Amino acid sequence: MNTEELIDPLALVGTRIESKYLVVEVVDRTSLSVVYRATHLIWKRDVAIKVFTAASHLGDEARDALIASFVREGALLAELSETCSAICQARDIGSLTTPVGAWMPYMVLEWLDGESLEALLARERKNEEPPRTIQQVVSLLGPIADALGCAHAQGIVHCDVKPGNMIVLHAGHPRCKLLDFGIAKVARGHTRPSQPEIIERAFTPGFGAPEQFDAAFGETGPWTDVFALALVVVEVLCGREALKGSEVGKLGEQSCDPHRRPTPRALGVRVSDEVEFVLRQALAVEPARRFANVRSFWNELTQAMRLADPEATIPFILCQDHPLEVTPLATLPLRQTRARKRPRLLPIALVAAITIAIGLGPGHVAESRPAPIRAMSSASPVLARQP
Repeated sequence: MNTEELIDPLALVGTRIESKYLVVEVVDRTSLSVVYRATHLIWKRDVAIKVFTAASHLGDEARDALIASFVREGALLAELSETCSAICQARDIGSLTTPVGAWMPYMVLEWLDGESLEALLARERKNEEPPRTIQQVVSLLGPIADALGCAHAQGIVHCDVKPGNMIVLHAGHPRCKLLDFGIAKVARGHTRPSQPEIIERAFTPGFGAPEQFDAAFGETGPWTDVFALALVVVEVLCGREALKGSEVGKLGEQSCDPHRRPTPRALGVRVSDEVEFVLRQALAVEPARRFANVRSFWNELTQAMRLADPEATIPFILCQDHPLEVTPLATLPLRQTRARKRPRLLPIALVAAITIAIGLGPGHVAESRPAPIRAMSSASPVLARQP
């Protein structure tokens, strides 16, 4: 973060919100929001307060609708975080008036001591550190896969999976937490009548699936998160972005070109046949050729890792309520893995979600990546102190 980003644009540092949150410092600033670290004066614990500056111009009717969407979004985060500890928790919502009289809504989230995976990878590249092995990648991103698996099991699709939406916690063994379900959508069969229909779609181009660039490929769904998570796996494994460039059009061409799949071997990194095969399937252009959801994808990737190295272990603990099922090696030889037919995926209707006008706001974006664009992308928050 540069000095300009650390300036407090709302003059809230040192003030109290609702007499219980003492605002301590600015930790992130974007075009749509400002994130503060604050102290809960009753519990004596740090929290992250995200103030949505983009809502300051709204009229009374729009404000009421926005607060209603905040309630839904907070409830969604609370429900998901209760299911899986790898999802950032929502603690409170409300609205405030700044010292200059501007009305703004805010959300209180758990404070995460760490840094975004995006920042971590950028620093490692700068220091010319070697990329991780497949086992290290599975260990690091396993909690993210579990979080998305839990969300998919409840009919929720994240829609903006990327390193900037993952926080690597500093305490103990490195592990990640998933942020920003602000542009999530609810899949068919899990409709929540109280939520409005989504009109826009949003995503970050550097991690966009073909169907996000071009609706002709079909609806977005759990398979869209599969594609994005596979891109993250490739980046961590190869030490470079899977889709490279700063122009949305070029990123879209790379994502949609069936002859140029951004797999490890395509980027010059040696991996086993099994791992390459699984990632190639996860990065298929046609949604129907991908894994149906992240849980299926991660099962296969973990299996591929173990097939390549029978001594490999699975070094992360999954949520007990929704454990990933790993098929015993003796019952799943490689030829069966490759021949297994995937069920055809039915299109999923965009039936409900959180107000996209504010999302959860953009966050740390590396200079080499394009800024998120409206109606096509949404950036995300970084709720932890940056190094």
